Amino acid sequence: MALMPKLDDRTPIPRWRMLMPAMVALAFLPVLLAPVPGFVDMPSHMARHHVLANITADPALSRIFAVHWQWIANLGADLPSVLLAPLLGSERATLVVGALLAPLTVMGLFQLSRAAHGRVSASAFVALPFAMHQAWMWGFLNYCMGIGLALLVAAWLYTRPRESGREQVILAVAALVVWTAHMASWVVLLILAAGNELGKLGSWREVWPAMRRNLVLLVPVVPLLLWRSEAAGHGSGPAYVDFVNTKIVVFASVLRGTDKLVDIGLLAALACVSGVALLWASGRRLERRLLVSGVLLAFAAVAAPTTIFNAWGTDLRTAPIALLVLVLAITPSARPERERLIVMAGIALFCVRVGTVTRDWVRHGHVLEQRLTLLGAVPRGGRVGYLWAAPDCGFPWRLVPDEKLGSYALTRRDAYVNTLFMVDNAKLMTVRDPLLAQRWSGGTQDVAPLCPQNRPDLAAMNVKIAGMRADGFDAVWVSGGIPADLPPPPGFVVAKRAGGDTLFVRR
Repeated sequence: MALMPKLDDRTPIPRWRMLMPAMVALAFLPVLLAPVPGFVDMPSHMARHHVLANITADPALSRIFAVHWQWIANLGADLPSVLLAPLLGSERATLVVGALLAPLTVMGLFQLSRAAHGRVSASAFVALPFAMHQAWMWGFLNYCMGIGLALLVAAWLYTRPRESGREQVILAVAALVVWTAHMASWVVLLILAAGNELGKLGSWREVWPAMRRNLVLLVPVVPLLLWRSEAAGHGSGPAYVDFVNTKIVVFASVLRGTDKLVDIGLLAALACVSGVALLWASGRRLERRLLVSGVLLAFAAVAAPTTIFNAWGTDLRTAPIALLVLVLAITPSARPERERLIVMAGIALFCVRVGTVTRDWVRHGHVLEQRLTLLGAVPRGGRVGYLWAAPDCGFPWRLVPDEKLGSYALTRRDAYVNTLFMVDNAKLMTVRDPLLAQRWSGGTQDVAPLCPQNRPDLAAMNVKIAGMRADGFDAVWVSGGIPADLPPPPGFVVAKRAGGDTLFVRR
C-alpha cells in the first residue's frame, strides 16, 4: 500500500509511474525465462528470418531459397529481426523482437489511457492481461508488433493539439510504419482514429473537418494497391465457418494459451473487476472516444471472416484488442481508495497471466530443448521431413510450438524443412525447387489422428514418409503421438531418439 499515494482531482496518477515500468518489465518474463519460447509460429518466423539475414553469405541457403525483398504489409518483426541478426544471430534476434511485443502493447495501452482520460486510469491496469492475448500466444509476431505501434500512434492522435503540415507528415509516416508492420494493425489504427473523431462529434458540420484531419492515415493505400497489383495471385476470398459458434469461441478464448480453466477463469475475473470499475467510475463512466472505438472493433471482429487472402485468424486477432479498448474506456473513480483497489486487482490479474504463461513455457521449454538435441544428427544443408502426429482427437486448448518445431532444422542446420508457411502475396522468400514448393510446404507436417479410435494414423504417416524418401529427403523427424519403437523406413536408420521424437537419416 505504500506505493499507492492518495489521489484526488488535484493529484493525478502520474505518481504511479513507478508501477508502469514494473508492468512493462513484467511483460518480458515469459520470453526471457523460457528455454524455448512457446509462441506457436515462432519457429517458422525464426527460420524465415534466418534465410533473409544470411542467404547472401551462405551457399547452402542460396541453393535452396531465393529472396524477393518487397514492401508488403507484413514486416513488423521481420525487419528488426533481420537487422539485428548480424549482431545477435538470427535465432536470438527473433527472440529479442518477440520479447518486445507484449511490453510494447503494455506501453501503448498506458499511453492511450493517459491520452483519453488525462491520466493513466485504473482500467489500464485491468486491461494488462490482454497484452498476452491469444494472437500473441499463437506467435503472430508481425501483427502484434503492429498493434503495439498502433496503440502508440492512436495515443498521439487523441492528444494532438493542432493540424500543422509537420504533424500531418509525421502522421502519414506513422501510418506507413503501422501498415508495414501488418495490414490488420493499420485497420485497427483507422478504427481507433474513427472512434476518436466520432466520440467527440458535435454536429454533422464537423464531419468533413474530422475526415480531413485524418485523411493522411490513408496514405498506405498507395503501397497497398501497388503490392496487390503486382502479386502473382489474389488469394482466396473471405471464408466463414460455423459463424455463430465461431464468434462465441473467438471472444471466449481471447486469453487462450495455457490451461482452459485458468484462461477462462482469468477472463471471467477480468469481467468482474471491469464491472466493479464501471460501477465506481465517475462522470459518464465510459470515455466516449474509447467506447466508440471498442464497439467498432468488436463489430469488426464479429464481421471479419475467419480467413481472408489466405491469412487465417482475422477475427481472433481483433477480438482481444476490442476488449482491451472497451476496458480502457472505463473512467477513473472519483474516490482514490477505490481507484487503488482496482489498480491492485488489475496488477494481481496481470501477475496471474504472466505467471501461468511463464510457468507453462518454462516447463515445456525444457522438453523442447531436449527434443531439439536431435538436430545434431541432421545433415547440414540437406532436406529434412518433419511429421507431427496429433496425440488425440480432442480440441487442443493449450497452444504450443510442437507442430512447427521442425523449423529449427533450417535455423540451426541450414536444412530445408517442410514446416515453412508460405502466405500467398506475402512471400519474401521462395523455394527454388518446384517439387519441394508444391509437395512439401507448410502444413504437410500434420498427420491427423484416427477418430473416433483416438490413436495415431500410422498408415498415413508411412505414406508421407515414403513420399519424402522418394523425393530425396536426407532425414525424417517424426514427433507427437507415435510409438517409441517406430521402425525406420527402407534405406534409413535411427540416428537418435529424444523426448519421444525419432530422427531417421539415410544410410
